[in-house]
Amino acid sequence: MILGQPSPVAAVYDRRFRPPAVIDRRYSVLLFVRLLLTLTLTLPLSAPAAESSEPARLAAKSLLLDIVGTGDKLVAVGDRGHVVISSDGGRTWTQSLTPTRSVLTGVSFPDAQHGWAVGHDGVILATGDGGQTWARQDDGKDLATVWLDVLFRDALHGYAVGAYGRFAVTADGGKTWTAAKPSEDEVHFNRISAGTDGRLYLAGESGAVLTSKDNGQAWDRLEVPYDGSFFGILPLDGTRILAYGLRGHILRSDDHGTNWEPLHSDVQVLIMAGTRLRNGVIVLAGQGGNCFLSRDTGLSFTHWKPADFGTSVADLVEAADGAVITVGEAGAVRLELPKP
Repeated sequence: MILGQPSPVAAVYDRRFRPPAVIDRRYSVLLFVRLLLTLTLTLPLSAPAAESSEPARLAAKSLLLDIVGTGDKLVAVGDRGHVVISSDGGRTWTQSLTPTRSVLTGVSFPDAQHGWAVGHDGVILATGDGGQTWARQDDGKDLATVWLDVLFRDALHGYAVGAYGRFAVTADGGKTWTAAKPSEDEVHFNRISAGTDGRLYLAGESGAVLTSKDNGQAWDRLEVPYDGSFFGILPLDGTRILAYGLRGHILRSDDHGTNWEPLHSDVQVLIMAGTRLRNGVIVLAGQGGNCFLSRDTGLSFTHWKPADFGTSVADLVEAADGAVITVGEAGAVRLELPKP
């Protein structure tokens, strides 16, 4: 377990999403984390479901919470129903209008054409043309549900996960969704990921790390030596996985999560996102633009703070040219990794 004093943001989150009546809006990072971690559950409900997103010249620079590569394109989603698409590695972006103004928190594309996005107010969107147009798959009535992530294995089979243990599966491309319950605890599921061997992983609050070997029909909770919140599980080659979350916690398992080794970090900030690049480098990122790099398949990490970059990162992905594209408080940002 990595010891140290919690950051102000971590302290807010450690209240397990049961926030105080008044949240200080002066700090943009707290606004960002509040949106990302569903602290908006205490605020008034969003605009009616019939409303659509509006054209915004700076949509790519607004709050974005998730990003995915779809072949030669990048698709990012975020606040006010924004969806932005880049065909040049994140240098320029175009906005696609959606039938919602709700916060979009997750996006998944199993192929270049079929994609899904989820968010607040129970919103589930689908596209069949690479993100150019979107249609709603929810009925617009479940305004209390906050989805936090979505994962599709192919154009038919997908999963949506969210706050207070919400979990739903589809086997027909989202035409119908069936509720399921991976855990008896109503913890918030922050992210769902899949390994190359087909295993699924759920990362959530209160040390919740779950895995499924049968496409999500049954789930086992893994014993993890940290009871704080996790924001993602990054499967690597073979049996190795990484878990990351609050206060700079990074844990590695070489046996699918049976045993864990904490990896020390001197910078104890909230880590929200992780990816492995094609050259094998692992990049984790989060609060304040702090990044952590591993060039030895996750055995160790070094801290990296890009110059002139201090905004929090919600997700990141590799562009075709090897650049890292982050999304978060500052919208979409291209980063060039330091040389070894």
